[in-house]
Amino acid sequence: MKKILTKRNILLGSFGVFVFVVVISNPLTFGFCQSVSEYAGGIKYCNYSYLFIDNLAENIGFIGASLSLPLFLLSLITYKMRDEVFESWVSFAKWYVPLLVIMTLLLQDGGGSGFAGAVSGWFDAMILGFLYVIFIITSFIKIIGTYWKTRENRK
Repeated sequence: MKKILTKRNILLGSFGVFVFVVVISNPLTFGFCQSVSEYAGGIKYCNYSYLFIDNLAENIGFIGASLSLPLFLLSLITYKMRDEVFESWVSFAKWYVPLLVIMTLLLQDGGGSGFAGAVSGWFDAMILGFLYVIFIITSFIKIIGTYWKTRENRK
């Protein structure tokens, strides 16, 4: 059976998601605003209707931006390393990334006041920031630890 989580697939996939996020985050630039308005100074902006599709694009953009860049950079770091290093990192990332997506959706869809309306926005941001920092630090620990183990085994 062919592996889906390969170095190349994750590198290209995360880069593709980042490009997609840049496009949907700039609807005025790429010409797909539903309604264009203009400030007094002549600067144009998209006038969002807050329909389901606008909220969906905003959530996809936030999740995509916050995940694609770290995934791209971490997969770029492991790209030229031995397969054992990449596989060690992927074994951690393949269960942690879905957790980040779920937590981000739960915290983003709390109706503007956080998870199930129970906490405020700053607390949501703090929780998400903490989860992303854990992901990045643990990823570096896995990558560096496995790199040193494979390096010692070659000697």
